[in-house]
Amino acid sequence: MMKHLLFLGIAFAALHISHSEIPDFCYLPQSDGEGFNFLYAVYYDAAQDQCSPFIYKGEGGNANRFRNERECMRNCSANAKNIYPINETQACRYKKAIGQCSAQIMSYYYDSAHGKCKTFFWSGCIGNGNRFSSYEHCNATCAGIYDDDGSDEEEEIESDTPIAIICGVLLGVIIAAVLITVIVLTVKSK
Repeated sequence: MMKHLLFLGIAFAALHISHSEIPDFCYLPQSDGEGFNFLYAVYYDAAQDQCSPFIYKGEGGNANRFRNERECMRNCSANAKNIYPINETQACRYKKAIGQCSAQIMSYYYDSAHGKCKTFFWSGCIGNGNRFSSYEHCNATCAGIYDDDGSDEEEEIESDTPIAIICGVLLGVIIAAVLITVIVLTVKSK
């Protein structure tokens, strides 16, 4: 009986190890490839256990190249199930993760404490599964999930008007005022 249990334990451990192996291509260095068809891609950095963006040139390169961070992490990281769970609704309870890069990609996350999807600017790398490209996808995935964690956390107020629009309008008004002033001064001097 003990021999059978020992054999089953060893077989289970071997099966678990074989299913949790990271593919060899995940250890390849990032490769831009060749050509002039510039495309956004991400590669897995095994030393950091994270995926980072790069510009792929369209031809060649290697297999350590993915369309997005979710695909990259699911293929290469043992930690993927904690960051990008297969059941996407589990990620609805995650805190928003703005990331560590310098891009400003408008995205949506689900605020489970207040039961709604909200906008935020993702930096372009290092996030989690609580990030959606559209309000509709966020709502379809997470609507109805509500966490009452007992805290009286005040809801973050979202502006109805994005700051970029406000800055653009303000800049337009300033440029128009300068142009009008230049025209008036030019006409008066003649």
